[in-house]
Amino acid sequence: MGGKNKQRTKGNVRPSSSGRMAELMSRVSSGESGFVGFGAMSGDLGYVPAAQGTEDIDASVDPEFRMVLRKLSKRDVTTKLKAIQEFGSLCKERSEEAVKGALPYWPRLYNRIAVDHDRRVREASQVAFQQLVLKVGRSLAPHLKHLMGIWLLSQCDTYVPSADAARLAFSSAFPQNKQAEALVFCKHEVLTHLQDNLFKQTPQTMSDPKTTSPEEVEAKYQRVVTASLMAIKLFMNIIPASENMDLTDTYARLLGNDKLWKFSKHKSPQIRGALYSVIAAFCVHAPEVARREAPRVCPSVLGNLDDSDPAVCPHLWEAVLHVISTIEDCWQHVNPRKSVLPKLWIVLRTAGKGSGTAIFPNILPLLSKIPADIIGTGIGFYQEFFNNLKMGLSSEHVQYNSRERGAVVSAFMECLRYCLVNNTGDDGEKLVIQNHLVLDQLMPVVEASLVEHKSRLSTSPLHPMVADLISYMDKRSQPDSDTHHTYQRLLTLLWRNLGPVCSAQLKMEGDSKTVHQVLNNVASLLECIRTPSTKHKLAKRTSRVTFSISDDHAHHGARLKTSPLHRPSSGESSGTESERTSVSTNDPEAALKDGPMLELVCSLSKSALKITKEENSLPHLTFLARMVKAFPCRHIFTELFKMDSKDGKEEDSQEEVVQEFFSVVLLPWLQKEDAVVATETEMSGQTMEHLVTILFALVECCEGQEQKFKLVDTVIQECNGIQAVQWIVQKGVAVSDSHPMHKWLRSETLGSRLLSLAQQLCSDSFRQQGEQHETADSEDSWDLLSLCLSTGDDNESLLAPEYQEKILQTFQQALPRDGHQLSEDPAQLHKCVGFICDVANSFFSSVPGCLLVPSSEDLLLTLFQIGASGQHKWKDPVKTKLHETWCSGVQALIADRGGLLNEEGFFCKAARWIKQSLTQNQGHLEHVQSLASASLSLVTTMVAALAEVDTGLEGEGGAPPGLNPTVVEFVRLLVPSKEEWETLREAVSQQWSQARMLDASLYFSTIPDPPQLGNDPAAVPDLLPVAIFVGRLLGNLQRGNIFAMSCFSNKVLFSTGSSFSESEDFRDSRCSESSERVSECSDESRNSLSLDLKEFHLSDHMTSISEFHASPRTSRMSSGESSARSDDKAFAASLRDGLGGELYLDVVLEVVYVWEWCNAATGKGHTGYQGVLHQPHRGSPLLMGLELLYYALLPLLSKVQHEDWEQLLSRAAKRSLEQGGLWSLSFGYLYNRYRRHSKRKQQKTDVLQLCGGLDRFSELDQASLHTLQTIVPLLTQEDTTLVLEVHAAKVLSCQREDINKVSGGVGALAVLSKCLGHSSSLSASWEVLMSVLNELAEWREGEEDIFLFNCHIGESPADQVTTNIEAMRFLGSLVEKAGVNFTQENWDFVLCSLVAFLQSCSESLGEDDVSFLTTAFAMESFNLLSTVADFLASHRGKKGKELPGNLFTEWNEFFSEGAYSVVLPMFMKLADTSKDQLKSLPLPSRRLLEATCAAVVHVPEDVLQAHPLEARLVAGQPSQLPDHLQTLLNHLCPMLLVENRALQLAAFKLLLRLMPSLASYDEGLITEGEKEEKEEVTLSPPAALLDVLEMTSTYVEVILAEVTAGECAVIQPGSEAHHFTMAYLLAWKLLLTFFRGANSELRAAYSSHLRESKSVQLLLLNLFRLMPSKPILMVERQRHESGKGSPSRQHAKSHQPKSMFEKEPGLDVKGEPSSPEMQHLACMVYYNTLEDLPAMVRQWWNSQDKRVSTLVERLTSKFVSPVLCAAEIQAVQNTQHSFDNMTVKGRPAAREVVATYTVDEVSMELVVQLPVNHPLGTVNVESGKRVGVASAQWRNWMLQMTTFLSHQNGSIMDGLILWKKNVDKRFEGVEDCMVCYSVIHGSNCQLPKLSCKTCKKKFHSACLYKWFSTSNQSTCPLCRNLW
Repeated sequence: MGGKNKQRTKGNVRPSSSGRMAELMSRVSSGESGFVGFGAMSGDLGYVPAAQGTEDIDASVDPEFRMVLRKLSKRDVTTKLKAIQEFGSLCKERSEEAVKGALPYWPRLYNRIAVDHDRRVREASQVAFQQLVLKVGRSLAPHLKHLMGIWLLSQCDTYVPSADAARLAFSSAFPQNKQAEALVFCKHEVLTHLQDNLFKQTPQTMSDPKTTSPEEVEAKYQRVVTASLMAIKLFMNIIPASENMDLTDTYARLLGNDKLWKFSKHKSPQIRGALYSVIAAFCVHAPEVARREAPRVCPSVLGNLDDSDPAVCPHLWEAVLHVISTIEDCWQHVNPRKSVLPKLWIVLRTAGKGSGTAIFPNILPLLSKIPADIIGTGIGFYQEFFNNLKMGLSSEHVQYNSRERGAVVSAFMECLRYCLVNNTGDDGEKLVIQNHLVLDQLMPVVEASLVEHKSRLSTSPLHPMVADLISYMDKRSQPDSDTHHTYQRLLTLLWRNLGPVCSAQLKMEGDSKTVHQVLNNVASLLECIRTPSTKHKLAKRTSRVTFSISDDHAHHGARLKTSPLHRPSSGESSGTESERTSVSTNDPEAALKDGPMLELVCSLSKSALKITKEENSLPHLTFLARMVKAFPCRHIFTELFKMDSKDGKEEDSQEEVVQEFFSVVLLPWLQKEDAVVATETEMSGQTMEHLVTILFALVECCEGQEQKFKLVDTVIQECNGIQAVQWIVQKGVAVSDSHPMHKWLRSETLGSRLLSLAQQLCSDSFRQQGEQHETADSEDSWDLLSLCLSTGDDNESLLAPEYQEKILQTFQQALPRDGHQLSEDPAQLHKCVGFICDVANSFFSSVPGCLLVPSSEDLLLTLFQIGASGQHKWKDPVKTKLHETWCSGVQALIADRGGLLNEEGFFCKAARWIKQSLTQNQGHLEHVQSLASASLSLVTTMVAALAEVDTGLEGEGGAPPGLNPTVVEFVRLLVPSKEEWETLREAVSQQWSQARMLDASLYFSTIPDPPQLGNDPAAVPDLLPVAIFVGRLLGNLQRGNIFAMSCFSNKVLFSTGSSFSESEDFRDSRCSESSERVSECSDESRNSLSLDLKEFHLSDHMTSISEFHASPRTSRMSSGESSARSDDKAFAASLRDGLGGELYLDVVLEVVYVWEWCNAATGKGHTGYQGVLHQPHRGSPLLMGLELLYYALLPLLSKVQHEDWEQLLSRAAKRSLEQGGLWSLSFGYLYNRYRRHSKRKQQKTDVLQLCGGLDRFSELDQASLHTLQTIVPLLTQEDTTLVLEVHAAKVLSCQREDINKVSGGVGALAVLSKCLGHSSSLSASWEVLMSVLNELAEWREGEEDIFLFNCHIGESPADQVTTNIEAMRFLGSLVEKAGVNFTQENWDFVLCSLVAFLQSCSESLGEDDVSFLTTAFAMESFNLLSTVADFLASHRGKKGKELPGNLFTEWNEFFSEGAYSVVLPMFMKLADTSKDQLKSLPLPSRRLLEATCAAVVHVPEDVLQAHPLEARLVAGQPSQLPDHLQTLLNHLCPMLLVENRALQLAAFKLLLRLMPSLASYDEGLITEGEKEEKEEVTLSPPAALLDVLEMTSTYVEVILAEVTAGECAVIQPGSEAHHFTMAYLLAWKLLLTFFRGANSELRAAYSSHLRESKSVQLLLLNLFRLMPSKPILMVERQRHESGKGSPSRQHAKSHQPKSMFEKEPGLDVKGEPSSPEMQHLACMVYYNTLEDLPAMVRQWWNSQDKRVSTLVERLTSKFVSPVLCAAEIQAVQNTQHSFDNMTVKGRPAAREVVATYTVDEVSMELVVQLPVNHPLGTVNVESGKRVGVASAQWRNWMLQMTTFLSHQNGSIMDGLILWKKNVDKRFEGVEDCMVCYSVIHGSNCQLPKLSCKTCKKKFHSACLYKWFSTSNQSTCPLCRNLW
């Protein structure tokens, strides 16, 4: 279509306007405007209405139809196509009247577009026409004559889709019985239209040559002519015969037109083919017209036989047959010898040139119509005919095309047979012809078919057709036939010549493959002759795919080709049966006795046997086997035995000869071949197959079943190998059920042989120690056993039942069990177990009633045990086979025995074994995982199998799905009882209480004794695997979607991804849990490349359930999903009801109890699982068990129904109040879960109501205290305040003797600490809390021995120590919450107590054996120190309520020194702990280490620098630092590499405080460098820090070697790789901090060092492998809401997204390592690098390839640049630097900094604008106001400013200061350097000092050095004189 930039046509002054077009179209309905025809049709406006309103016909046309009709005449194909489609849509959518209005204008348009040159337009026009026809119906009749011609022509379109669409439209308009009438109605118009196309139209008249290419013009003409000719044929075929007779004159004029016959020579094959079709149609429907035009018809058809075009041949030969049949005198109108036969010889000689399949089926009809006078006498015609035919048969394309070859061969044999039949007789001429046809024509072709390398005729129909010819001759040679003498002579002639031909092939020499093929051809020919009408009829070739028994044997492909163990498919069995039937119905003795066939077969068999014996020829043995199989008769074996045995007696009967042949010839041969191992010789397997084939033929020749069985038994007994047995069984399986060999399979001989074979295999595979000998026989033996244990076609077992049971018992006894001595070869073990699985699976699935055999149930149990046990690390294929096998066995067991549980049956035994295994292998949790997987799969299989047995289990009418009682009872067998749970709990270690006391969760007055030597506190108790198992079992049982782990066994944990699918309830529970956590993990970290360098960890591969749940697609559940979910709910309810409500709830409580124990035992937070998901297991079974238990617990809780929650919580509260401890923690966990659950249900039970109200806690014991400590975080603010006041009163009223009692002071203090930690508002309780603090001070004054000040903790009573611990926790919480309200006296008490507590720690921690209470006391002391120091640091200089005036002074001058004099040495002592000791630290020591590190980070800098550390200096280490600072660095820097998070981060935070001041010690080196006039001063950062960087850089580079920039490598948290990567990032952060603390001169020197080491480039690449592509974190913010309610309401949490570049990572010393934290740290390092080293980053960015540079720019521009620009401009606005003559201000909105410089009367203003991708892009320096400065000088200064900002590493302010110095020096008279045109050097800030002796100009030393090095000259840059 037109384009915007095309030149407008002259006179068209207005451009096109769619708006104006719409306006004009809107007037159509009112008749204000109308459209007339287009230019090409301007002569006739009838086809488009003018619509002027005065003509009724125009006004009736729908406006949209009018628009579409206009578009239809457009030339553009796309417009036309869209218009046609729119027309069809309108016809379909609009009313019938509207469509009728447009109907008068359709015929003309249809006549035009139906023959369009574009095929899409033609097809669309027919589709639209169909819609029109369907709509208007009979209203089409008035226009039918104008449409029918082109409509009929369209049905013959050469584009098939268009023709199909036209035929479909025609069928839609006229039913089948009305189509002829419609054509007759329009017959004259149709024929006129078609003749007009043929005789009047030309290519130029059909198309417009001006607008159409010549190629399209010619193509359209050829298409229309072809379609017109085919339309004539279609017309004649449809109309009645009477109408054809009436049109004879019209047909005569058409056929007599001279132009028609010119088409026979047309270059288009389509036109020629269509012409021949029309001629054939005339011969059929108008024969008189054809005969009248015979002089033209016959030469045109018969004279063009050599036209071999594929498009012409079918039509041409159709016309040929019709012409020779219709026109009797057709041969008189041609010269056969000159114009017909030569062309026929060409066709035969060339085999049709690729069109043989269309031509050669017509050769015989043509031959039959050739007159005798043309054939003549003698053999001349036949010789020429068949010689040409044989030449065509030998052509290359025929040999390689099976269809062509079949057509030519069929024509050859059909014509040969026709000629023989036509020339029967005994006269001389006919005898000559007969001899010629048989000897000179047939026999050479047959001989050629036997030699494969000469011809491919053996795969053609030749042999079957030769067999049919012989069969025909044999029937006609009977005496009752008149011509029997002729056919007898022909048969004799044929056999006399066929015998030598076949015999010659047996003696031919050549390679084995060629000989085999030739003999195969001979055998095929003889078999065809043997059964010409049954087996060997030519049939359509089909393909069959055969599957071997086991996929594991694929590598034995060569052996499998000859393996006998291929079970025939149904098709093969039927084929074998048909063959046997044919043989049995035709007596071979009667058919072959004394006949030429018998003589030939015997002769060939003897020759084959002789050559086989002499030359050991496999092809000849194959031939012999085929012969005796196809011709099984005793006479052949008699002849073979006579030939082989020289002393054979002639008088022996044939039966005796058969026995002697077996004993003398066949049996020794079988024994010899059976002794050969299959892998040693390629032919041994095939040889045995053929020998067994001969054996079966020999058996068929025996009389009596006993004699037959005796032969086979003899072979089985005498052959010690497996080959003979294999082939005998295989062939016995293939025979029919009535065959004697089928019965022999149940014989004792075979059963005992297979039993001994099974025993030998099991013995070799499982018990043999030492060397293993693996042969192919073992695999064959397993396959043989599998085949024999299957069933036949009658669904009965092949073996006798007693031997089946014995074999299965052998397998069951041999399979490995726990503790079983296995074979030393794992590969052999896996292979043999896989073989047993194959055998058993085949047995279970194919033998009905197989599980009724007792040993089969034992085998099933054993298979289940080794499949469910995690002891053996089976390979995946073996694991899958085990699973499939026992599942198949369970299904068969239920199908055979129903759903009854027998005490000694499989299910009860399996349940007992599972419970026993859980407690025997608790140290191997993968074993538990495997048991859970197997149990789930077992229950799933039971449910499915029972549903098949009794389909009524689910109820009718949509009743809720229930659970079969058998399944419920089986599940009850797997779940422990109450007594068993209690026994398991009593055996659990109580060391868990240490963790809960250390994290202040619970108070304990006594702590259990430490474990004795040999007792591992981290050992897995029996309770943990039982809880994991029960949780997984009950939590994941649901209808229709059993937990997917049942299919993948233990792949859930130990594969490369999360291998299970979660139920909806599980997703809900995980969603609610994850939604309440503040996650700083970006989406990218979950989807990034995972680098698990240690071991797989499930949590790293878990999908974000919250994102999945919140997506719109998943939030809209379909009705089917909703129904499935409701079914699962009902299923869970039925499971709960079946188990009993109390039992189910007790299971939930027990699993939660174990969950809390496991959390405490591993030291994790009791409120959740966050710690587990961020650390590797590190070989800890408890950590692995904790994770497994978590994913078992959530689905279990999701199954608890809403109405059961209150009962569950009541039971948990009761146990908590009675026993406390873990039950209290369990109650708190369950109530948290219930609170989330109740949010969705909008109802909730108060936690105090569940516990009996607040009065229940008036008198505290340990259990009630634990309960109260647990529920305090769950109380409302009002209840929390009430609890606080009550227990504060207890403290105030506590007697001195009750202070250390739970019911007295210490219990109340524990509750107060909890209340302080979980209260959002304490304003109403300040006075009460201050009173408690004063009371504690009075305790100290009254009885000082209550507080353990300056004493040895180990010598103090335990209850007193725990009281002090609770007092310290209370003081710490009070300082954190209410420190601003303290008086001076309060602070004095707190600080004095703190120092005194620390002194006690100093005295108590010096011993080697420190008790737990001492450790806990020290930990709380350090926590209190950390809290106080953090509080004072955060409130120093902070506006608000003032603290006591001398508080900070006293802290700095007195208290801090006393406190940190204890902490700092302890920290350094801990830092010297060895790496192995750090890894094996017990939980109390780890907590003490974390507390120490958290406290030491607040040490004052002067105290830190005055450290009493031992001097640690390195010889030769360049350093300007004082010895005490260098020693401190040498102590702290290596701690960055320690594999302990607390020590690492503590060292980092201490170094971070030192770094800014270290650079000042290097300032003297800059001054020395200036004096020495060095070209560029290079200074190294601290060597200790660089050593850390060098070591970690190498490590990180190895880790990230395979990660490309832009991929976020998520390194496993807690691993060594994670730790070293953190050290690498922390070291860089320290280095950048050190760089930031230096002045501009030092920064230039340090930058030079970094540039030389290229470490920054490596850092940037590593950062873009560690940073996420979406560095977003959710930052928590709290809105304190007024009013009553739960804590969740008063602490309404919300999260706002924030960039990782805006906030420093927390780096909490006590926190857990995580991937998001590392990504956050990497982002901040990148931010600091951009901030401090912008020039180096910019240089690196410019050097990267396009992909990396685009990635860097995109991330920097989007996330970093806005933050960095805002910080730069804010730094300018907040600068404390004062300038004499320059003012600076910032414009944040415009990212601009404006500097105004004024000297005397000179004033200038520079505007520095930061780019969007700052600092990657170049800073834009623009000119502001300028007064008194020359333009050249101004441009120079602007260039200097741009250079400073682009090439110096620093901030914008640093660049402005440098620029000001430059300008100041310029005004002072210092000349510019003539190299850089600056006064101050951009990098080292030096003045020009080196002067040229000639021109006296001064240069910077660095500039001059660069000039000399780059120009390779030593001349002055200005005057060019030698320097």
